[in-house]
Formats: sequence, C-alpha cells, structure tokens
Amino acid sequence: MKKTLTSASVVLLILVGFIACDDEFSTVGGEIIENNNFTTNLYDETVLDVSNRRMSPVQTNGLPVYQLGKNINGIYGDIMTSLTVQANLVSGNENPEFGEKTQEEEDADATDLEEEEEVTKVYLNIPYFSNSTVESDGSITTAVDSVYGDRTVPFLLTVKEFTYFLRSVDEDGNQQAYYSDEDFSSFTGQTLFQGDVLLSEDQVEVTEIDNETGEEVVVETLSPRLRVELDTQFFQERIIDNEGSIKLSNNNVFRAEDLFRGLHISIGQDSNLLMLLDFQNADIVIEYQYKKLETQGNDDPDDDDIIVQTGSYALSLSSGNIVNTFTPLGTFPDVEASNDNIYLKGGQGSMAVLDLFGPDNDNNGIADQLEEIREENWIINDANLVFHINESEQGSEQDPQRIYLYNMDDNIPLEDYDADLTVSATSPGLSKILHGGILERDESGEGVRYKIRLTEHINNLVRKDSTNKRLGLVSSSDIRIVTSGRENTGSSEQEFIPTVSNMNPFGTVLYGNTAASPADKRLTLEIFYTIPETN
Repeated sequence: MKKTLTSASVVLLILVGFIACDDEFSTVGGEIIENNNFTTNLYDETVLDVSNRRMSPVQTNGLPVYQLGKNINGIYGDIMTSLTVQANLVSGNENPEFGEKTQEEEDADATDLEEEEEVTKVYLNIPYFSNSTVESDGSITTAVDSVYGDRTVPFLLTVKEFTYFLRSVDEDGNQQAYYSDEDFSSFTGQTLFQGDVLLSEDQVEVTEIDNETGEEVVVETLSPRLRVELDTQFFQERIIDNEGSIKLSNNNVFRAEDLFRGLHISIGQDSNLLMLLDFQNADIVIEYQYKKLETQGNDDPDDDDIIVQTGSYALSLSSGNIVNTFTPLGTFPDVEASNDNIYLKGGQGSMAVLDLFGPDNDNNGIADQLEEIREENWIINDANLVFHINESEQGSEQDPQRIYLYNMDDNIPLEDYDADLTVSATSPGLSKILHGGILERDESGEGVRYKIRLTEHINNLVRKDSTNKRLGLVSSSDIRIVTSGRENTGSSEQEFIPTVSNMNPFGTVLYGNTAASPADKRLTLEIFYTIPETN
C-alpha cells in the first residue's frame, strides 16, 4: 500500500515510538520543519520472503553469560542446562606459597618446624547478576535478577570433579568450539557437593579469625551468589599438599596434569529454577590454617610459641573453558513446516531468515522490486520492520527482552547498528535504542511487538546499489555483543550464529507475513520516502 503523508507527519512518525529503558512507551519531541518542495510517502508493500530455520547444536563456550537449571517452556519444550567448568591457577599466583614459607624453605628449616597447612573450608563462588541500593539509613539492599522460576523452593545442586581435558585451540589454531549437545557427565570423579540449596538475595559476609586478637571479623562483603562448601580433603590432597610441585608451577602444566581439571555442575530435574550466572567473577576459595613459630624477639627457644595462622588461596573458574550443555526434556516443534508464524528461540533453538524485495525473475542478480524502487529515485527517510507477538501462541511464556537482526551472509550487524551510538546508563543491555528490537509492552505490561529500524540498510540498497544480503533474526537480550559462535551442522561448511542468541534461553512466536496472520498484525516493512518535486 502506498500512502502519502505531509512532511510534518513523517517527521512526527519518525520521532515517536522509541522505547524507554523501563520498557514503557515514550515520545521524543522535536521541531517540525515544513518544506513544500517535496511530498512524503509510506510504502508498505515490500515483498518479504520469511522462513523458519531449526538450529543445529550451537557453540556454548566463550559466552559472556551462562545458564544453570531448568528452562521451562510450553512451546519449545523444557530444557535442563548443566555446566562444565575448567579450573585454572589465577594469573600471578602460579607456583603458590602456602603459609609464610615455600616448601623448599620448610624442607631446609633447621628448627624442624613444619607449617602443616590444613584445609579448613573450601567455597565455590558463582555470583548472580544483582543490583544494590543504598537506603536512607545507609544500609544496602540487594536484588537478584536474571533468575526465572520459583525462588522460594530449594533446588538439588550437584558439584562433581571433572576429569576430562578441554583444549583451548583446535588443530587450525582457532578457539576450540564446544557445543550445546556435548554431554560431559560421564567424565566425572568425586562428588564435591550434593545437597538442597535455597537461592539467597543477601550479600555474603566473609569472616576470618584475626591472627592478633583471635576474634572473628568481617573481612569482605560479597554480592549475592551461589556459594556452597566443597569437600576439604579433596583440595587438601590435590592443591595444598602439592605446594612446591611442578604441577602447580604454571597453567600449562596445571591443565595438562590429571590433578584438578575442573567441575561439572548440575541441578535436579525436579527443579523449576533457571539462573543466568556471572562466571567472569567465579572462583573456588580454599581456606587453610598453618603453624608459625613465634620467637618473642629473642634467641631463647624456651620462649618460643607455636601459633596457628590462617590463609586462603583462590582458583579461577573464569579464565578457562566453560561449556553449557542443553538437554531437551521434550520435543521441539517442527518450526520449518510453516511460515505463518516466526519462531525465535535462543540456544539450540530456531531463527528466521528474511529476504527483502522478493524474487529476481530476470536473473540479473537484483530483486525485481528493488530495481523498480531504485528507478523511482526515492530519498529514504525512515524504514522499520514491525513484528507483532502472536499472543495466542506465545501465551504467558517469557518473551526475550530483545530480538536481533543482522547480515546473515557476512555475520555482521546492519549499518543501522553501527550508526546508532545511543547508550543506556541504567540498563546497558538496552543501548542502541534507535536501532531498536526492544520488547514493547502495552499498558498492562504484556509484550506486544518489536520494531527494528533499518533506515541506513534500506538507503544503501536503494541509493548506493549495495548488495541485498540475507538477514537473520534471532532471540537476544544484549545486542552490544556482536561476536558469533559456530553451529555444528555436520557438514564441512561452517555456519555461525550470533553469540547473543546462543546465550539466550528465551523464545517468542511472532506473526509472519502470510494471509494466515491478521492484516493489522502482519509482518511489515515500512518505508517512508520522499520524491523531490521538480520546479
């Protein structure tokens, strides 16, 4: 349909409809400049070829966010997510010295006093994503986000020793890819923790015994996190007792040795909780005590005392391979059977492929409709793809916060992504608000649609004869991340999926552009354009 608007109307249309960071509708005002030398039109008859594509297993290492728990979804089926985490020595803390003396110094000590380091507690720390607020009385309250399901019910957590070596690079020298269907549960050893855990939104106070006063004091306050105690004897034998050993000399040796390769972490199937975890700050902290000779400042051995001191040592869980495994508990729908709806699901889910402007019947390499538009000498003022959520299909399922449209042939963002420099200080994941793709909600808070601005992309196709690339559409949350992960299609030709989709657990169902969709909800490419009038 071709509609004619006044120049004032199109400016107003362009300036409204952007979404504020709190997901409410807002209007951005501005001056409207009248100009009688052109007319502005809306073109919404673009031919759109849309198809659904079921993804093969996707790369799930090298992600900025990892999942743990049960992803309950009535459309795409429930999925259990587990974690395989490689342990590493903290950079700068290789070849550790436990206590105040190296093992070599202890062996050479003429007093025959051994420090006898003994592990007292071991903590696994994996932070939740959380926010903190300073109240008027100076107290701090915290709130955990990115956790979905019933937080009031404990979940069964199992932490086991991981025994398999995960290499970092493949035979071609590239990052080794590990995929969402890889099951590492058989490569496990001792159970280091198993028990019910209740999610806590409180900060964690870390205490220790003051070596001077003997009193327990708070030495650090940590953000809310998944924090459980691991088996102390295991870390006594594997870490503390290897002080001075070549096995702890550097990470290359530590990773290669069958000493401690990492953890396999899972949650019981009875759980209904899904957590997105901050592994960039995850670690294992080993607390230990040791003996120290106190000489009282003189040479008389009768005045000497042996006192007990405390120390700690951390192992990194953020600097090695971390792999998410997705285990389906149900059947994924046959999304490729029909294009009446658009099915977007993160992880090993589904995506959509869009071809703009229809077929190339004359086989000259340019879509026929695009050729016709180029001949009209349009000036592109604004262009948007508008996707409406099919509420009857989506129901009450969790909508992704965002959807991401990208150049699928080259695996790069669109030109509009690069041109949009907007940043959200309060919600960084909602940056690039002009390019959009952010979930829009109605007055009751229900998600209703997504709108993606691709003005620069259409302008380059129409005015600069750019190549009309295939576009990919995926579920996402934070489009600031533009890297891609591999897809394990089983063929020699590599396929890539945006990382924002691989790490996102949510899905949605959108109306397509077929006659099966209501006319007012049908997928549409809106192009606002002007044609300069000749004098």
